[in-house]
Amino acid sequence: MKKIIFMLILMIASVYAKPCTIDIYFGNGVWNTRIQGISGMKALRRFMQDRAITPLSIEDEKNKFYEFKHAYNPSYGTNEDLIETFYQLKESGQISNNYFLWIFTLLNGDKKTEPYQKLQDIIRTHNEDAMYMFTKYENSSFDYKKNVLLVAHSQGNLFGNKMYTLMNDAQKKRFRMVSVATPADNVAGKGPYVTAVGDYVIGPIPGSLPGNVDGTGHTFIGTYLNGSINAPRRIALYVKTAYNDLMKTTSCSEYWAVTMKFYSEGYMEVFGSPIVNGHNVVGRFSLGKVNFHTYPTQKVGNPPRRVCTGRWLSWGLPDSQATFGYTELYNKSGSNPLDWVPGTIYDKESNERRKDIHYTIRSQNKLTCIELKHEGKLYDLVKNTLDN
Repeated sequence: MKKIIFMLILMIASVYAKPCTIDIYFGNGVWNTRIQGISGMKALRRFMQDRAITPLSIEDEKNKFYEFKHAYNPSYGTNEDLIETFYQLKESGQISNNYFLWIFTLLNGDKKTEPYQKLQDIIRTHNEDAMYMFTKYENSSFDYKKNVLLVAHSQGNLFGNKMYTLMNDAQKKRFRMVSVATPADNVAGKGPYVTAVGDYVIGPIPGSLPGNVDGTGHTFIGTYLNGSINAPRRIALYVKTAYNDLMKTTSCSEYWAVTMKFYSEGYMEVFGSPIVNGHNVVGRFSLGKVNFHTYPTQKVGNPPRRVCTGRWLSWGLPDSQATFGYTELYNKSGSNPLDWVPGTIYDKESNERRKDIHYTIRSQNKLTCIELKHEGKLYDLVKNTLDN
């Protein structure tokens, strides 16, 4: 394999810091249907925009600085949800294994299923739900260089704490959490919490954070947004403080993604997709050009046809070493003849994962058309384009 030589021809990038978009998630508690969870999210949005003493700007929402979202915590039944909750408390070390087994025995009224199988089913669904939530944070928020502000109620706090343990350091810097009626003994990232002294669900849980506002009951809307005097003020203050903190301490470049465009002439251009109205991209600007090795035009078949010619368009770079089939593109429209959708480079971490990866693009007749390695000038060009 011939050694690939990169030469930086032009670098015209100028990266400016700007606030990052914030996704404000509502994490619902036990015994909520999806519709009820969404209702809680909508109630939080209305509260923070219309009633809060420290409101969020509606204009900021229109300008895509923030968006309310919901990561659903499914309900599997009254006792099943409680067993899952106490399993999470055991998993975090807040209660002992013996205490959990006592609770499980007390709540398990299913006589048709073996207790061990029932417990395994609950643990499996819990792990699946936790991974679903974490994947949603990654795919919908972190991968788009967006911040995450989680307002969690009841069991939603245990999922929030779990998510925090799965995040890498860069994601933790972009994450804030406000806990409401938490059964846990801590808040991820040392965030604030609000629990009513008369919350009859949270009070009996061993190790749970003590009540710090007035109010009786447990529901998010009825008790914490409407039934307490101090809870709404605390929630509003904590949410707005976390929002402002994310705006101040994290920044995004004017580019939300970096893409590559291959040409048959033996060079490629690197593009930055600018942030316009959140993550909506309008146009792309060339940041520079890098030479890479291409093989000469060849003719194969009967009648002979050309391969490794035409104009190639490739978004980003794939995540692993691979060989891709290529069908010649005669038109110059810039469409993607490779018929593959590689991973776009969104941040320094994804760029780092691609370092030293070798890519070979071949024709359908197995002829090598492009040999490219993500190192040297190419790596530096992408790295310098992304956030510092």
